[in-house]
Amino acid sequence: MINVLENDVLKIEVNALGAELSSMMMKEDGTEYLWQGDPASWKRKAPVLFPIVGGLKDNEYYVDDKRYGLSQHGFARDMVFTLKEQSNQSLVYELMYSEETLTKYPYRFVLTIGYTLEGNNLHIGYQVKNLDTDTIYFSIGAHPGFNVPLEQGETLEDYYVAFDQPETVSRYALTANNTVGIKCIPFLQEEQQFHLTQDIFHEGAIILLDLVSNKLALRSNKSDKAIIIAYEGFPYMGIWGMPHRSPFVCLEPWYGVADFDDTDKQYKTKKGIQNLEVGEEFSARYTMTIE
Repeated sequence: MINVLENDVLKIEVNALGAELSSMMMKEDGTEYLWQGDPASWKRKAPVLFPIVGGLKDNEYYVDDKRYGLSQHGFARDMVFTLKEQSNQSLVYELMYSEETLTKYPYRFVLTIGYTLEGNNLHIGYQVKNLDTDTIYFSIGAHPGFNVPLEQGETLEDYYVAFDQPETVSRYALTANNTVGIKCIPFLQEEQQFHLTQDIFHEGAIILLDLVSNKLALRSNKSDKAIIIAYEGFPYMGIWGMPHRSPFVCLEPWYGVADFDDTDKQYKTKKGIQNLEVGEEFSARYTMTIE
């Protein structure tokens, strides 16, 4: 179920289960940039979030007065994709609706996920096509985790997140139910970076909306190694790790967000939801660059 893709710089592995990136290694020195999963903290590595991002209030939603249930981040991460295309530079996976998905999500779709290597860049593309007879609704997002620290002798506190533009933004905080609280918390004021600390993820993911930047980087004060994410077009950004000295940090561009605490649970009007007319296709792409 694992497929390998490599060039002179990078070697990646992708698991057909969830079409999930499972390794991202710099060949020159063997550095593994991607978190390798640990059931004691977080067992996943880089799941694809579809057809929801985050959690639903009470794990339920309604379409035309009918109740449906979905666990956090949806079902795509736990389903086996079909490898549709493979070349020296790319892998393309596909997930088609089924009788099983229709019991959880009442729309007919095909989801395509592509991985393309170019030097020290990994381009990841999402495509959703509407195969239904009416408008479909969905969210989609990325959830890659990266090893922190990347070098011996470093700690979490040596790392910081840097944006490519000064930002004045607030963060949304998650409630105990994994929904988003209504209140925004001031986070950055004309600043381009923030440092990681032991308690920065104590209240869950840092959820940011309406960033000016199209790119951010996870960097260290003590080494030149870095992970850069270019995410133009994605309206939400999640940054997450475990409370108290997380061994990884996730950088997560999203087309969607968890339910807000005041939700009416109607899927078609859910905050961050995307809609797609009959026969239309949605496309998005982000790029990971390692240094």
